[in-house]
Amino acid sequence: MAMERPNILLIMSDQHHAGIMGCAGDPIVRTPALDQLAGRGVRLTNAYCPFPLCGPSRMAFMTGRHPHEAEVWTNERQLSSDIPTFAHAFTAGDYRTALIGRMHFVGHDQRHGFLERPVPDVPGSVYLAAGWKLGEVLGSLVDTPGCSLPGIVKSGPGRTGYQAYDEEVTRVTAQWLREHARSRSEEPFMAVMGLVLPHCPFVCPPEEFAYYAERISRDDLPPADERLHPHVREWARASQVDPVPPLEAQWRTRVAYYGMCTYMDRLIGGVLDALEESGLAGNTIVVYTSDHGEMLGEHGLWWKSTFYDGATRVPLIVSAPGRLPEGRSEARNVSLIDIGPTLLDLAGLAPLPAASGRSFRAVLDGDGEWHDTVFCEQANRGSARTPVVPCRFVRRGAWKYGYYHGMKDELFNLKDDPGELHNVVDDPRYASLAAELRELVLRDWDPDFVIRRLSRAQEEQALVGAWTRKAAPPEPDPTWYDSPCDNVIVEP
Repeated sequence: MAMERPNILLIMSDQHHAGIMGCAGDPIVRTPALDQLAGRGVRLTNAYCPFPLCGPSRMAFMTGRHPHEAEVWTNERQLSSDIPTFAHAFTAGDYRTALIGRMHFVGHDQRHGFLERPVPDVPGSVYLAAGWKLGEVLGSLVDTPGCSLPGIVKSGPGRTGYQAYDEEVTRVTAQWLREHARSRSEEPFMAVMGLVLPHCPFVCPPEEFAYYAERISRDDLPPADERLHPHVREWARASQVDPVPPLEAQWRTRVAYYGMCTYMDRLIGGVLDALEESGLAGNTIVVYTSDHGEMLGEHGLWWKSTFYDGATRVPLIVSAPGRLPEGRSEARNVSLIDIGPTLLDLAGLAPLPAASGRSFRAVLDGDGEWHDTVFCEQANRGSARTPVVPCRFVRRGAWKYGYYHGMKDELFNLKDDPGELHNVVDDPRYASLAAELRELVLRDWDPDFVIRRLSRAQEEQALVGAWTRKAAPPEPDPTWYDSPCDNVIVEP
């Protein structure tokens, strides 16, 4: 007898370091909900984002295409509505689809295939080019969510609009699941719950800050790395973290980040409880992941936008009662662009057209062949004075090769050198391997094309930004809050 078509609940956070979960071996952090989910499913320990920045990574995730194929390289770039997402495929496949919360869609199309959007995005990122309404969400912390020194200095205990937003996303998601169960609909669902945490500002509830302040030592902070790639060092200078910030600010940031992870886990636990209470858990595939990682001081760096594993490796847990093994870890390399194709496969639906992502269902089952190869791109400049440097890395097995256009490349063996401290690209023993991986990186990716298209896109976006500031267009969806969020800001 064929199994009933599964429901799917996909939970995506923002900027979660893959190692900061109890199930990932962190001895300090409290993440009971994610640990229990991992115990009921498969944890993929080498899952990677396709671009270490929110918007490009998420658009690649939704479409199953590499960033250069979707042509989204910045947070301000709109995804073309002509490109189908896995939400289109599930909706066309007779699933009830809903996006509840964050996805970083930019532009008037805030659905990209989803039928429902009970909670729109934050900070009203429809017209992100002009910093639309961010001040209403973060108030006095408006300068802290991006890659700049205030994000480290203004860390500590407190409450932010991002926390309030995630609480609302949690409440609505739980309510949505209960209402779906009460409807007794035979139509399966595919719901995405989008959280902002643990994205900076690095501010967490006071009780969580107090807990981790007693357990994280100033002596345990990661050391700076004097061997940074020149492109990464220029980016660090532009972000005001070279030289490194004061020790006390680094410590507060790390403590707050741990607290944010625990607070996020508590919200996720509430939704998983609602799924269980609704009676839907037995036939629901639950996926947890994040759009990219967080350096959190590793190599002396913070945030994302580098090729180190802290920024590019993401947590990924897939639980499917009766369909997949339980309590298993899988070390083969997979990408966020593979998640949509995998879920479509598990649901018995046709694959996305022109997608580069592939179903890793066989990997979840623990058998079958897999290419064990992932790619990650980047196209940013160190500062306003430096040109755009298209970059791409490939990880195949334990080897990670990074290409920086017009600059020195990198080669790390992550089995022998998990901290990515020893670039062996000049070692003659690995010359043929480096050449082979370089050819693989450049086979379907043209850095000159990226420069041309990105330059044009930035000119186009500048005009859209000027129009936004002049026209102040309304959001296509109502704002998620009843009043401005300044009243929930507590200065840390």
